[in-house]
Formats: sequence, C-alpha cells, structure tokens
Amino acid sequence: MAVVALIVAVGVHYCDGLEKRYVHALAPDLSEVKLHGVVLQKKAFSQPDLLVLYGSSELEKAMPNNASQFFENYPTGFRVFPVGQPGTTCLAVLQKVAAVGQDIRGKKVAFSMSPGWFLTQVFDPKWYEGNFSHLQAYELAFSSDLSPGLKRDIAHRMLDYPKTLENQWLLEFTLRRLAGCTPLDRALYGLIWPMGRLQNLIGRIQDHFEATLHVLDEEAKLQEPERHGVRAVNWKGLVQRAAQFTVNKTALRDKRNEVAKKRQKYLSAHLTTAVQTQNYVNVVHHAVEWTDLELLLRVFRELGAQPLLLSMPVEDIRLQVYGVTPEVRTAYLRRLDETAARYDVALLDFREHEKDPAFLVDFLDHLGPRGWLYYNKALDDFYHERED
Repeated sequence: MAVVALIVAVGVHYCDGLEKRYVHALAPDLSEVKLHGVVLQKKAFSQPDLLVLYGSSELEKAMPNNASQFFENYPTGFRVFPVGQPGTTCLAVLQKVAAVGQDIRGKKVAFSMSPGWFLTQVFDPKWYEGNFSHLQAYELAFSSDLSPGLKRDIAHRMLDYPKTLENQWLLEFTLRRLAGCTPLDRALYGLIWPMGRLQNLIGRIQDHFEATLHVLDEEAKLQEPERHGVRAVNWKGLVQRAAQFTVNKTALRDKRNEVAKKRQKYLSAHLTTAVQTQNYVNVVHHAVEWTDLELLLRVFRELGAQPLLLSMPVEDIRLQVYGVTPEVRTAYLRRLDETAARYDVALLDFREHEKDPAFLVDFLDHLGPRGWLYYNKALDDFYHERED
C-alpha cells in the first residue's frame, strides 16, 4: 500500500507540473476533461493572467472577435479561459464553481447569460443532463466550503433530474440527506462523509490523470501563442467603428425571413399580442432559471469570488418573432436588475443594443462579431478594474 501510495503521489506531482505548463495553451480548449473536470479550472484560477469565462453555446460557436481569438496574444495582459458548451445553464455552472471551491476566493470570474433561459418556464432537462459531471456533483455534495443551507437548496434542485443520478447510489443518497435536513438525515450524512471524501480523493486523482492524458494526446497542437506585449487598445475607436458597421444584407434578409416564419408559427394559435405578451410575462416571472441563478450567486458569495454577469440583449427583432410587446423584455430586465442588486454583483445587460440586429446572429443567443467586440471590452474593463 505504501508503494502504491508513493507511485500515485509521484504521478499526481508529474500531472500537476504538466497541467501548470499547458494551462495557458488549453485556454481555447473545450474538451470534456476541461468542462466536466475540476483540475484545469482550478489551474486557470491560479494564473493571474487568465480570466475564466463561464457560458453556454456562444463560447463554442465559431465567430470572429470571440473572446478566445481576440485575447489570444494577451493584448492587454491577459487571456480569456472559456468554460462552457450548449445548454450550460446556471445549475451546471454553480456545480463547476462549487467544485473549484476555495481556489476561486478573491478571483475575478465572468458569466455569460442567455435571456432564452428565462423565456421558458422550465428549461429542457436534456441540456442539464448533457452538462452533468459526477465529479463536480460529488465535490459539491461533500464540500466543506458551502453552508448546509445552501447545499440543501442546491440538492433539492439536483434531485429534480433523477436521470443524472442513475447508478450513483452514493450521490443520490447524499443529496437526499442534504435535502431532508432532519436530525436523522444530518446523522446519516455525517456517517457517509468519510466515504464521500474518499470518493472525491479518487475522483481528483483520476481527473489529474485524465487531464494529463489529454495534454499528451494534444501536446503537438498545444502551442502557447506568442505574446506581442501589452499595448493600449483603442476601445473607444473599436466600438465606434463597430457601431458603424453595416449589417450584411443577405444575413439580415434571412433573419427577417426567419422572423416572418416564426411569427406566423407563434401567432397561428390566433392569440392577440396582448394575450401573447401576458403569457410571456408570466413565464418570465416563474422561470425556474431564476432559482438557479440565485443559487449560483449564493455560491459565488460564500466562496468569496468576484463575479461579473453578462446578459445578452433581448433584441426588438426577437420580440417580433414572439409577437409580443417590449413589456416582456422589461419584465426580464427588471428581475435581472433586482437579483444582481440583491447579491451586490456587477451586471452588464447591453440593453442599449436592443435595436441592433447585428449584436446576435440568431434567436439562440449566439453573439455576432459586433456583439463579441462589446463583450470583449466589458471583459477587459472588468479585468483591469475600469469603471467604463
């Protein structure tokens, strides 16, 4: 046993050195070991010249000016480290953050939000299931960094997705004890605690070796880009020029055609605009995603992180698709403002771009080249602690 422990310790030490060596080169990587693991995210937070950006499909969609590309050569002294794939909503992100634990304390972290999550009462479970990580879930369940009350509330939400807990008796048992919160539940949780911590230890070791195997497989491609040196970026000039860009006429025509088709689909039920608007306002008020966003903000607060929320705008053209008035957008923005203020977190919602048809490229909350430029400026201001 001593020999095995020594071999494992040496192996983990080797893995740790390799991860530190390649973590910058892995910034644009969106592999499963990065998204569903923990160690590479921890390593990113330990680097002062990396800014972790959690998000969803906008991080994966190839697009000019995206953050990975724009900051590739550290033009202002840092590089963006994106973490996310389609359907990475608040509940999945909070598990990633909780798994990172104390390594996020005092660190800046950005989170890109899609308004579409809040324009449906219950988001399709398949997206959460596709983003679920047993390693991250175990780290959360047996975390000593989060309060019992917060873990109880998170456990309630995780139990709403039983498919992710199939063949995971220990995780399911633990979440039910956390959610129950009776004296018996607390006693059983205490009894199972050593087994859970052992499970986490094994998971962390496995995570190290999987990350190392991924690095070795991709080593030939993982080249750290040349740093051109910190330079002054004329953000004002870039943004002004971006505002003057003409919209691609073909793309705008296609988008308008899509509006016409989808509008007809939504209005085929013969609902008036007033009825349709009220239906959407009710959905926004009761969307389950608000619960998950508050849980995420509570995790940020208890771990001592410094978050920035970035919300894409709800464009006028999108309201046309749904056949609703701006009241829907107002309901979303008001709730978002109230939530951010209650937890005292920085928020940018880009509402000044509601009439800009080129900020997004579709109705799936994907940033266009112009939208990414505004996001990049916000990330740069955030990293360098500039007010504007």
